[in-house]
Amino acid sequence: MRSFFIYISLVTFFLIGAVWADLHAQQVIHQHIHEHPVLNIISEAAETGQISGEEALLQKMYAGFRPDRVDSRFRNDEDHPIKCMASVLNEYYSTKNEMNSALTAEIEELINPTRSSTTESYLAPSGNFIFYYETEGIHAVPPDDLNQSGVPDYVARAAFAADSTYSYMIDKRGFQDFVRDEPYEISFRNMGPYGTTTMTGSTSRIAIHNNFEGFPPNTHPEGNQIGSLYVTIAHEMKHASQVATNRWRGDAGSFDWIEMDATFMEEVIFPDANDYYNYIMHWMPDANRWDQQEGHTSSIFRNPSVATPRAYSHITWMLYFFEKYGLDFWADVWHEIRIDYLSASSDSSFISFLGAMEIVLNRKGRSLPHEHINNHLWHMAVGPVYSSPGFGFRDRFNYPTPMFGQSFVPITDQLSNLFLSSYAAAYVDVKISNATIGQPFITVEATEDGIGVGAVAYLRDGSIETQFMVDPGSSRQTMQTTWSWADLTDLKVAVVNTNRESSTRYTLSIDSEVPDEDTISQNYPNPFNPTTQIEFSLSETRDVRIEVYDRIGRRVRTLVNDRMDRGFHTVTFDGTGLASGLYFYRLVTDQRVETRKMLLIK
Repeated sequence: MRSFFIYISLVTFFLIGAVWADLHAQQVIHQHIHEHPVLNIISEAAETGQISGEEALLQKMYAGFRPDRVDSRFRNDEDHPIKCMASVLNEYYSTKNEMNSALTAEIEELINPTRSSTTESYLAPSGNFIFYYETEGIHAVPPDDLNQSGVPDYVARAAFAADSTYSYMIDKRGFQDFVRDEPYEISFRNMGPYGTTTMTGSTSRIAIHNNFEGFPPNTHPEGNQIGSLYVTIAHEMKHASQVATNRWRGDAGSFDWIEMDATFMEEVIFPDANDYYNYIMHWMPDANRWDQQEGHTSSIFRNPSVATPRAYSHITWMLYFFEKYGLDFWADVWHEIRIDYLSASSDSSFISFLGAMEIVLNRKGRSLPHEHINNHLWHMAVGPVYSSPGFGFRDRFNYPTPMFGQSFVPITDQLSNLFLSSYAAAYVDVKISNATIGQPFITVEATEDGIGVGAVAYLRDGSIETQFMVDPGSSRQTMQTTWSWADLTDLKVAVVNTNRESSTRYTLSIDSEVPDEDTISQNYPNPFNPTTQIEFSLSETRDVRIEVYDRIGRRVRTLVNDRMDRGFHTVTFDGTGLASGLYFYRLVTDQRVETRKMLLIK
């Protein structure tokens, strides 16, 4: 019987009779369930009265834990993996007290099987983990013991992965510790999922697949089996840390966020495996490779209109912050979630995951809407066609080619009344005309506040440049770019909804502008730390200086001192090494002197 491959987090002591605290989280979970054909068939059978709700729940449990027991009426020939059982388990815990005892006992045995009398144990070298395993029967681990230690190599490798993950994630990076006075329990089981994290009283425990035979491929140099073992250990241990942080309560404990976070940690701890390719690309068994062009239809690259978060397939959204700010960024976010959890009076008062991120970003002088747009610009500049050295993800050349849902002819075209979900984006391919005079001027008007726009410019010298603009309190954004049409080989535009609550409809237009005066614009972002962009325009080719002064009039930087062409230009000011405070920047030409203020906050 084929395995159904799933990462799941089992909540066995979540809150008896509780439901997810956030209605949006419920809606997203419902979406994921109905992506799988077997679960979809079972749900439809219950909705049409063919089977009872209790029988539907049991059949869903079979689909996850004992696929051979699924009723033939509900089976499907597609080898399509179930990604998550979280909402099925939530359904069980929320109705458990109303179910008959025989059904409850059967489900409990499915999710928490009784340990055998032949079970053996192994204490990891660190002393932090105790592994329970079988050497015979359905749950037996591979028997190889090459160094004749008396412990199967598979178990010893799992212990290595656990000790390595704990050392880096907990000891070095400061995520919430989940190991208490006794060694933490990890067991092996023949099941559909890669692994499970189960709450038990005030702690948790982990179960890992006993052999990973036939599971999806990865790139680990020691093979798919070891790669799957390693990333699953990292994945489930991140879940264990989440449980210790906030018991999976509130928005920050919702399915999509915790699965994105755990899948992200796989790549951080064991980057050689690249198991997350299974969620962003399409595997071609016949060719023995991942297809960058096809991609995974739920990934941001192939479907940016799907709102973030989205469990496994949006892992790259989290990788953006890791690659830009380091792992300490995410440790700080979970620290904020922990502080809030300890002080909150009820589930409804818990901080949201994005709210915790915003606190950490604000300390850096950054804004979440700003980063959300730039994140999408990174997602547009990937794959064999659109990647360029020096910009974006480290692994950008191996990522799927992004999907551009619309093409646009400047000046003549207008995209009107298009829909965009909260925290989603639309990617637009702009057709370049070298005959167009001036520089692109982009306008987006929406029905709700928080619309943002960004652009990736591919220049004739082979370089990439980006610009973006967002005002969370406005439904209209205008962005004057600093590139001449004649210098562009390609231009990609992202329209991004940074509104966390509302979907919107928008209209996009792209015109061409030629400046008729010398002027300098307000820097963006402002306040900033440590860098900001300053845009200026010249009505003719002329000598220009842009200088920065502190509040007592001392010049601290000369940003530009050159002869420059007519048009719109941008320059970056880096405040590294300067004290926080008010600064002035000044444009000087033979036609104009203009001064503006900016605020550096560290």
